[in-house]
Amino acid sequence: MKKLFPLMLVVTIIVAACTPSELSISEIQNVPNRIQALIDTDYTLQSIYDSDKDNTYIIFHSTETVTAELEKRENVLNIKLDSVKQEGNALKQYVYKITRGDAEYDTVIILVNGENTPIDNSTSF
Repeated sequence: MKKLFPLMLVVTIIVAACTPSELSISEIQNVPNRIQALIDTDYTLQSIYDSDKDNTYIIFHSTETVTAELEKRENVLNIKLDSVKQEGNALKQYVYKITRGDAEYDTVIILVNGENTPIDNSTSF
């Protein structure tokens, strides 16, 4: 029994570490099929909420290079998308996955280059 306890402790720590409890945003290259099927290239800014996994996907089409970061103030989540001009003008699809974790907020604001930008389409499943 004494030898089993350290093993159980290690497994518990690994499982706890794999469970995201912090608010985070990450750009994803391999978009899940169920999300890709809902993306409409006619929209510049789109939001898709996956209620099964409690994740939100922000899709942004731009001809510029885009970076993203989150800022939470009280009950407001700011999603900051900043773009920088690049050579060429090919339209690129940026997909960001937002993991809510334990964060509590009731308002989401998307700022594109510092300007409040409305979402063209919001979908949930």
